[in-house]
Amino acid sequence: MRKRTIGILVMVCILFLGVAGAYTAIAMYYRTHFFEHVTINGIDVSDLTEDEAEALIADQAEDYRVTVVTRGGSRETVEGRDMGYRFVSGGEVGEILEQQNIWMWPAACLGRGSRYTMDASMTYDEAKLKTAVEKLACMQPEQVTMPQDAMITRQGDGRYVIIPEVEGNLLNEEKTISLLKTAIASGESQVDLTEGDCYEKPAVRADDGALQAEAAVRNRYSSITVTYDMGGGVTEILDQDTIASWFSLDENRQPAFDREAVAAWVNGLADQYDTIGRYLPFITTNGETVYPESRTYGWQMDRETETEELYQILLKGDSCSRSPVWLEGAASRGNNDIGNTYVEIDYTNQRMLFYKDGRLLVETPVVTGNVSAGRSSPEGVFCLVDKQQGATLVGEDYKTPVDYWMPFCGGVGIHDADSWRTAYGGDIYQWGGSHGCINTPTANAAIIYENIEIGTPIICYSSGINYGYGQTEISGGMNNQGQDDVVIVDGGADGGDADGSGAGGSSDGSAEFPITIEDEWADESAYYQDVVIY
Repeated sequence: MRKRTIGILVMVCILFLGVAGAYTAIAMYYRTHFFEHVTINGIDVSDLTEDEAEALIADQAEDYRVTVVTRGGSRETVEGRDMGYRFVSGGEVGEILEQQNIWMWPAACLGRGSRYTMDASMTYDEAKLKTAVEKLACMQPEQVTMPQDAMITRQGDGRYVIIPEVEGNLLNEEKTISLLKTAIASGESQVDLTEGDCYEKPAVRADDGALQAEAAVRNRYSSITVTYDMGGGVTEILDQDTIASWFSLDENRQPAFDREAVAAWVNGLADQYDTIGRYLPFITTNGETVYPESRTYGWQMDRETETEELYQILLKGDSCSRSPVWLEGAASRGNNDIGNTYVEIDYTNQRMLFYKDGRLLVETPVVTGNVSAGRSSPEGVFCLVDKQQGATLVGEDYKTPVDYWMPFCGGVGIHDADSWRTAYGGDIYQWGGSHGCINTPTANAAIIYENIEIGTPIICYSSGINYGYGQTEISGGMNNQGQDDVVIVDGGADGGDADGSGAGGSSDGSAEFPITIEDEWADESAYYQDVVIY
């Protein structure tokens, strides 16, 4: 009996020792292995050693990916292997293994297990990440819509409207990579490029205050027109399209216009309507059409002043009607601007006619500049610049008074000459003419003087036809009305002055008005009491 008991005890001891040895052996096993049902960062590492667990975690790292959500809602992925993503052991797995109580392995095996989270030491190749990002479809040029600023455009009706901005889908590569780096560092699996502010933005949007203010200003100036009254019922319109093409805003966002374009437009207007310097048709009393140059009579715009005034009008932004600023003006606007009050002088026929409001007041023979001496009277259309009664014509060695002095071209003018002439017309001017003035019978000079006004056009021309008026002698004065004190003798008389010495003489036998000025025509400053003339 005792031997049996001892045997039993021995068996029990052996069994205990066996169980204890097995328990201890299993415990020792878990010194280097994880318990059952253990996960690290969601990876099952049951029964794995530290190295095996690290290898498994490293394998799982290769499967890491980040999903990229674009503005349009499409999704792309950046694979871990494409960016060189990998696990780098920092002893974290070993630290978790050391936390196990190896003697509690039965409970661990029978329990629900343990779940561990660690800050795994992960790394990646930034150059490979950049390459992976550049390969994304959303980064390809053919997939990109560039952002566009909101802008102002002019419609067909002339109104300015704001075209809204275009957001586009151009990604800022630097911001995109930065967003992915942040996600990778925290182990995130998705990024939203829109929420991450990775897209380039338009610089100007439709609600921009400055843009709206500019549109309002442009709309104000887009409707401006300036109507020019050119005279004679003729108008020219500076239209809104032209004005709009000149418009801009300066550095202070204030209205401005292309001044050179304004000047060019004014010059074009002046070129079209200026008549001084042009050869305009004139129908003579005899029905002939001649083309004298408009020399001092006609229209001439003050281009510089008009440009400045127009520029200031445009800056005000209001439509208006105006007449240009003229340096010279004429009686009318038409083919020749002359109107129906004028003096007509025909050098070929040595005739002068004066029309007042369309009525012929004077038709008279005259003597004009001496052709043989190179002193022909000037041709062209002039305007009367002065009129003086009782002037004295001054030469180098004489002073000759005249009753009526009406200059129109420098020192050239119409004046009476009965004090030294008794004949007018014919061909006297060819050899015995004046120094350029229009010698006129005193009676007719008086009629013209009393009825003419400063500014009246004087048309001087050489007719292509000699109508054979011949020479006219006068006695006791002459006028155009057939009064009793007028004696008219037609014929081919050679004429002469009061003393019979010819048209070149004066009443006292001296030469008529020697030239004292080197210019072709005398200076206009001589229009007063002592008048130097030809």
